[in-house]
Amino acid sequence: MLEQANPGTIIDLHTDSSNRFMFMFFCLRAYIDGFLSLIRPVIAIDGMFLKGPHRGVLFVAMCMDGNDQIFPLAFGVGDLETNEAWEWFLTRLHTAVGEVNDLVIVSNKKDSIMAGVKKVFPNSFHVACAVRLEQNMVGHYGRNKALKQYFRRAAKVHRESQFLQCMEEL
Repeated sequence: MLEQANPGTIIDLHTDSSNRFMFMFFCLRAYIDGFLSLIRPVIAIDGMFLKGPHRGVLFVAMCMDGNDQIFPLAFGVGDLETNEAWEWFLTRLHTAVGEVNDLVIVSNKKDSIMAGVKKVFPNSFHVACAVRLEQNMVGHYGRNKALKQYFRRAAKVHRESQFLQCMEEL
């Protein structure tokens, strides 16, 4: 019904040989059109565990619009956060958006995500999420307010010269 009401929407449901649910993917046509025509070519991907009677993992692909507001791109559900699940999700995402010049994919650098991105989006730039890097830095060096400020400043600059200066201060 969702595909009929929204032509161009991509929905895929994958089951095993016993017809048991394995994976689900959906991406509305409006998300695809918005991403391809208006949004910076940067996609943040992550997975989060579902709680309650139906356990699993929610896969998300999100972007930021010109006003730095969250722009949804695609969602999926799987049983576990595995190489197979991420590759399946990313393959459907690639089908939805195609080859995008200068595409940047941001993630937490989990091995299963890294393997999937490398295989499905080999021409993209894959970078680590600054929030996760900051969490790792705080875990390693402790809660140092000045250190966090320098890191955040470095993470938000747009020019290499400014970044290098911030990293020197850090």
